[in-house]
Amino acid sequence: MKTQRVRLPVVDPRVETVTAVLQRPDDISGPPVLLTHGAGGDLDAEGLVALGDVIAGLGSVVVRANLPYREGGRRGAPRAESSVAPFVSLWQSADALLRERDLVRAGTPWVLGGKSYGGRVASLALADDPADGSARPAAAGLLFYGYPLHPPGKPEKLRVAHWPRIGVPCLFLQGDRDPFSTGDLLEQHLTKLPRRATLEIVQGGDHSLRVTGAASPDGRPRSAVAAIRDRAGAVDEWLRSL
Repeated sequence: MKTQRVRLPVVDPRVETVTAVLQRPDDISGPPVLLTHGAGGDLDAEGLVALGDVIAGLGSVVVRANLPYREGGRRGAPRAESSVAPFVSLWQSADALLRERDLVRAGTPWVLGGKSYGGRVASLALADDPADGSARPAAAGLLFYGYPLHPPGKPEKLRVAHWPRIGVPCLFLQGDRDPFSTGDLLEQHLTKLPRRATLEIVQGGDHSLRVTGAASPDGRPRSAVAAIRDRAGAVDEWLRSL
């Protein structure tokens, strides 16, 4: 596998380009994947890096990127809706880069997703047609690493209103002790998604899938990286089903 740090142009008032990492497997056999980070993280967050490594190891070209607000040095994330247009421009640039390097053909569908906020922004991007009528690359699926179903302690403020407009299969990697997804609320609302929704639960996992010894079924703590690597088989099966 080859890894390269690149700059991708975006449409955003704060920055003209963002930092991204291109991960190219030796044998490309799966759809290209674009991953972005959580609200307080960046493209080098350990869980996101691990997820990118797993997916690239399964045969997909992975682009792991900063969102423009993070590239511009903003500490807090803006409302997810305001990151949709910059995200779409990032996706377009990633698609152009891969086509330029003959890593994908024109029209090849992408898997979009990422950690928490990043996954939510990707889902919002797929839920509605672009306001400016601009062309977008095709999409094959959404991969959520800790979907932020609601703010911590506020399960009544669900972030699912756009789900009925998401027209691609979805994979959720979710901890059952995630404060952003209380109890079985996520499972209850999966029926709002028109296409197949696959839920992979990490027992004892928090928002990053990290498991403490006290929360672990066998009493042994597990890092977020280990939890993600343990789900490689499930991710592989889902990618092959698209």
